[in-house]
Amino acid sequence: MGTRAQFFVGDPQDIENREWLGCIAWDGYPDGDCNILAEAKNADEFRALVKQLAETRDDFCDPAKFGFPFPWKDNLFLTDCTYAFLDGETKFTYFHNGFVSINAYLSGDDEFRGSYNEGLERLPSNVPAPSGTGKAGGPDSIIVVSVPPY
Repeated sequence: MGTRAQFFVGDPQDIENREWLGCIAWDGYPDGDCNILAEAKNADEFRALVKQLAETRDDFCDPAKFGFPFPWKDNLFLTDCTYAFLDGETKFTYFHNGFVSINAYLSGDDEFRGSYNEGLERLPSNVPAPSGTGKAGGPDSIIVVSVPPY
């Protein structure tokens, strides 16, 4: 199963002012490819780093081509990881367990990460996913169900 991630400039809950940069369907956790986002010093650098991710992955969903790719249009925080450049740095959250600095998470010890991950059952009110300008149906994961023969 993939760890989906989405990328924003601004607060994803601020529907009027957020800027959705795209999504990925696989390996969106902070210790993987997304760790490069920690290098961003401003919103333009964050955009450039997301663009760099887009150019190196075949599962990137570009808002200019697709609508929000995942099936939960009524609550974007059902996506595994959300990354946002806000308050002057890159922050992220798992299932909206509250935004934390990606640098703090990446440099944190197991105790810090464990205490952060314990709050995953606290989900906020629904926040609608961004609408895209293109056709719907960007990349998503595939589930294969198999039944053994009798």
